[in-house]
Amino acid sequence: MRKRHFVAVYTDSGCILGCNHKHKNITTAAACISQPGGYVVAVRRRKYLPLTEVEEAEFQKAMFGRAARASDSAPVGGLNPQES
Repeated sequence: MRKRHFVAVYTDSGCILGCNHKHKNITTAAACISQPGGYVVAVRRRKYLPLTEVEEAEFQKAMFGRAARASDSAPVGGLNPQES
């Protein structure tokens, strides 16, 4: 069974385009993102697959320096509704 690899992807005119590299890890694939809104997907047997929860956390850390948390969401304008 072949291992999964990762690619940086983005959309253009409704098509999903990839970087054409076989990245061994998510961090190097994330560094290959060249378009705003780019993302990383797993590939196995030439099929794009969603990232697992662990892989998604690694992607968030590679892109933003930390894993995403539900408590990180801020309301529009950056103010807490209870402070207004």
